[in-house]
Amino acid sequence: MRHCNLLTSATTIRAFTLALILPLTLPFADSRADDRPPLPLEPIFSGPDFHTERLRDVQWDPDGSGFTFLRTSASGGAADNGAESARVLIFRHDLETGREEPAVPAAALDFEGAAIAVSGHTWSPDRRFLLLDGPRERTWDSVFQGPHYVVDVATGTVSALDGGNTQLRNVQLSPAGRHVGFVRDNNLFITDLVSGDTRAVTTDGNADIFNGIFDYGSTEFGFRNAWHWSPDGSKIAFWRLDATEVPVWNMIDQLGKYPEVRPMKYPNTGEKHAVNRIGVYDLANGETTWMDTGDNPNDYIPRIDWSRRSDTLAIQRLSRDHDRLDLLLADTTTGASRVIVTDTDPAWIEITRDLTFFSEQDAFVWTSEKSGYRHAYRYDYDGNETRLTSGDWEISSLLTVDEANGWLYFTGKKDGFINQHVYRVSLEGGDVEKLSESDGWTTWAFSPDHNLVIETWSDASTPPRTVLRRPGGDVVRTLIENDLPGLAKYAVPNPEFLTFETDDGITLNAYMIKPPGFDPSKRYPVVSYGYGNAGSQMVVNRWGSARGAQRDLWHRHMAAQGYLVWCMDNRTTAGRGKQAYNLTYGEYGKWAVLDQVQGATYLRSLPFVDPERIGFWGWSGGGYLAAALMTKGAPHFQVGVSVAPVIDLINYQAVGVERWMDQLDVNPEGYAAVNLENFADRLEGDLLLIHGTGDENVKFAFTLQFADSLIKAGKQFDMMVYPNEHHGIEGARQHVYTKIANYFHDKL
Repeated sequence: MRHCNLLTSATTIRAFTLALILPLTLPFADSRADDRPPLPLEPIFSGPDFHTERLRDVQWDPDGSGFTFLRTSASGGAADNGAESARVLIFRHDLETGREEPAVPAAALDFEGAAIAVSGHTWSPDRRFLLLDGPRERTWDSVFQGPHYVVDVATGTVSALDGGNTQLRNVQLSPAGRHVGFVRDNNLFITDLVSGDTRAVTTDGNADIFNGIFDYGSTEFGFRNAWHWSPDGSKIAFWRLDATEVPVWNMIDQLGKYPEVRPMKYPNTGEKHAVNRIGVYDLANGETTWMDTGDNPNDYIPRIDWSRRSDTLAIQRLSRDHDRLDLLLADTTTGASRVIVTDTDPAWIEITRDLTFFSEQDAFVWTSEKSGYRHAYRYDYDGNETRLTSGDWEISSLLTVDEANGWLYFTGKKDGFINQHVYRVSLEGGDVEKLSESDGWTTWAFSPDHNLVIETWSDASTPPRTVLRRPGGDVVRTLIENDLPGLAKYAVPNPEFLTFETDDGITLNAYMIKPPGFDPSKRYPVVSYGYGNAGSQMVVNRWGSARGAQRDLWHRHMAAQGYLVWCMDNRTTAGRGKQAYNLTYGEYGKWAVLDQVQGATYLRSLPFVDPERIGFWGWSGGGYLAAALMTKGAPHFQVGVSVAPVIDLINYQAVGVERWMDQLDVNPEGYAAVNLENFADRLEGDLLLIHGTGDENVKFAFTLQFADSLIKAGKQFDMMVYPNEHHGIEGARQHVYTKIANYFHDKL
């Protein structure tokens, strides 16, 4: 077995002592009295005070003269209360003038006299057809579906796709703009927009067979759409997943008069997953050719990508134990394939979105961690390799290949862990050039000709600002400023970044948020937060987005209530290279627990920290960490809040676990050491368990099983259940954060 010794006892954790602590890398700023009221909880979750604008669903003009995007405007007529109702319209930004005007009349976004609740849009290249995504519904098993509409701009008519069916999934307009494909009832269909005719690509879809859509067990690779148009729109490549032998996990809705059983295909660790096949459907002859992906049903096919031509498809084939990844090029006419690149790792290989094909030559760029850090490589179709980047730093993600000018653009951590910068390197390799200017978090979205980029930048104290600029050049204009009224209205403390050193010489990143009017002569209680999974990162110099912004603002609210808020990243988190990530292998959570304990010891060394009032909370993997710190890591934290925790990895989905833990029959000791049910008798302090009963990711059963173990161990704890809520508890965000805040108020 290729694992290190496993952590099996909390005694090992308690034996850790903290060596000499390094000084803070950034001195704590003096906090002055502020006449503004402290940040309350309510405006974090509702109202305009902290609502950030963003460019939604950008679609570039074919000639590069502008782009369209979605904007919510009060122009839909009178609502029930007499005010104007809001509706989503499509606006166009003209690059030359900067003027923004509706791209189509509001009436063009109506169907049968009612406004369409537009959630997305796609133009045909000739601008004759406009595909509108209607209101999206999230199903109980976490699939997004909804009605879609087609606007014929030439005639001004609007029609509902597939007769107005509200259960359409993975809807895509073809590159030529004459067909729309969609998934219904686990089958793939195509509609001709000119004739209106619809034909079936597959007909065997059912509860066990998934065509053009993934079963739940396959979504762990981070992708939802299971079919792709070829570059010219003449073919479609799609997954066919046979989940006949995948076990069923029955979720139960108990809010009705009688319980409703909801069966879901969910392969736990060590169990069979869906058998993958890749088909290519030819629109001209109506035939499907099956690609040769090997004969091992245990292999995964996590990604497929079209090359620059419709006769060549790239297929990524991953071994069940995740330590071998083959890139195959398949002839879509015959189905024959060949392996051109193989990547291996002693632990696991991370699947990315980085594979990028050139448009004018038979070449592509891909990233690998085989050097110890993720770097970029250029290949031809025979697998001949040219290394483009190198060094003891890592690429975060590839952005684009500018073939005409010879550049590869990417984001990375060449200049520190907590910031995200944009870089470029020649497609022949050489020196790496940093293009983003300020520390913070920068993202770029390129125009099709690569002459312009939409840049969004923020840092921990500045909400996101979006500008139009030239890559490597000047800003053209500001698009969104995001001057949030809540920042002027309330006293909102900001994070202060620091580092400290563990007793074995590892420097870890952290931040602290201090209360307004901080007094260093006082001692404050601490609310700690963490996640800790390999390659994750919580300590970042950016303004959060969506749910992340709510969490970050809630932390500032807690600081305004008189707590010190503490967050740190352990030694297996982002930026530290594959060797650091691989410390997780075979013993999930070990270093997350050990390093958090050292963080708590560091906190107790600070004169303004109350050493007997340190709490911790986390969600999902962080929920596991919270529960582990209160059991295996006791007694370093006095209060813990564990939201949607993974408890026993044997009962979690195979893809998400086996990459980190290997197979169950190979590493039974490791699985036993991770299972917190085996440590329930070590609980010390106050623990609150929170879970949604409709969690399709981390099953509600985890919390029930852990609760049962705590009860059998004679341990008292608290528990909050959210009926039918998903993993993110989206329907009760303010309620759950109020519950967590009140628990710390009562117990800490």
